Amino acid sequence: MEIAAPEPGASCIDALKSGDFVFHYAHRSHGSQIIVGAESIEAGSPVHGFEAEYCGVPAETGVFRMWDGMIDNNLVVGEQYWASEAGVDEVRAILGDHPEIRYSMWAWSSEIAEQTEQDVQRYLDVLDALGQEFPEVTFVYMTGPGDAEYNGVNRAKRNQQIRDFCRERGKILYDFEDLDVHFGGERHTAMVDGVEIPMQHPRFDVEASGNAEYEHTHTTQDSCEIKAMAFWRMMAELEGCAQ
Repeated sequence: MEIAAPEPGASCIDALKSGDFVFHYAHRSHGSQIIVGAESIEAGSPVHGFEAEYCGVPAETGVFRMWDGMIDNNLVVGEQYWASEAGVDEVRAILGDHPEIRYSMWAWSSEIAEQTEQDVQRYLDVLDALGQEFPEVTFVYMTGPGDAEYNGVNRAKRNQQIRDFCRERGKILYDFEDLDVHFGGERHTAMVDGVEIPMQHPRFDVEASGNAEYEHTHTTQDSCEIKAMAFWRMMAELEGCAQ
């Protein structure tokens, strides 16, 4: 299912920081937006305590705990998580050795635009199979970024393929593309190869915004914070404390 929840209250945030679980997250540059945004929110609102530990469980207490990466790498391509047997085995090893991990998620970067329907179906099938193998772990599915016209029509189709699968199967979806294209109630689109597709809102154009220090994330500070707050809201809903 797709999550649409109000901003969690203080008691809910405290519950998410209780140390009861760890969130495992593998990503590359686009996916780092969630972490960068969470750190930025924490700097201005210490109640949103957050710690992402490189390839391990954070030792800090009283924070939302995130395992950032795999066993020895936090710039994780698909082959290192779902797109090869070695990657899947590493996921198994992490989850098998760390029962405190209750969630796992892998983020697409720009490669989503080059995937075939069969490629994306493999991603969906592998996560579905892992979810059955580790029923105590919730695998969070993601759409890819919506910030480029290159192969944009295919990118939009592949993201929709992920949405459709999650809706049909009742999976948890963090809709990264949707967060890219919306701002202030407006959904931004562009014409690419004669087709209207979702496109990152101009508000989030890092090159035009004076957010040079966020260039490595491919977006702006406010977009990173929007992504992070959406993540907090998703977790509040999943942990049953949103209301």
